[in-house]
Amino acid sequence: MSDEFILITRYSSRRLYNTNTSEYVTLDEVYALIKEGKNIKIIDKQSQEDLTKQYLLQIISEIENKEGNVLPENMLTEIIKSYSNATQKIMPDMVAKTFEFYKNQQNEFLKHLNTKDVNPFLDETTNEAVKDWQSKQFQIMNNFFNPWQKNGTDKSSENKESSLSEKDEIEILKRQMSELKEELNKKK
Repeated sequence: MSDEFILITRYSSRRLYNTNTSEYVTLDEVYALIKEGKNIKIIDKQSQEDLTKQYLLQIISEIENKEGNVLPENMLTEIIKSYSNATQKIMPDMVAKTFEFYKNQQNEFLKHLNTKDVNPFLDETTNEAVKDWQSKQFQIMNNFFNPWQKNGTDKSSENKESSLSEKDEIEILKRQMSELKEELNKKK
């Protein structure tokens, strides 16, 4: 995020006004701006009081109500408890550093996820084998859980599908797993 911010003023009617775009905005639109990486500052039009934290907490509260259990209850309880004792002074810094660490770890994970060093399935041959294996697994599970979907098929196609015994299917799966292991070992 840059140091520049979008100034939003709150009028006595509690309506929010984006001074950058000269239009009224809803809390959902403020949330969208934040998700886009924009810095915002919300001030009261008359008193010039900074209301940014109040509105950020309100957005978090609404997310909790809509999506539920984003923040664990015990964590919220501990935050409230910290406001009544000496840890109140260090809590904001500690939470900020913890969240910064989390974001950095997440960014590193996502950055390396799409490299061959971390994800051996990026190789085309291996990727195709995995896709084929997944397709066959899906087909087997679909047939197992939804046998009634074959109502519209004729008897000859059912006989072709069921020509493999359960033992044969297991052997095929074992062979495919072995092939996948070999391919992965070659990549190491």
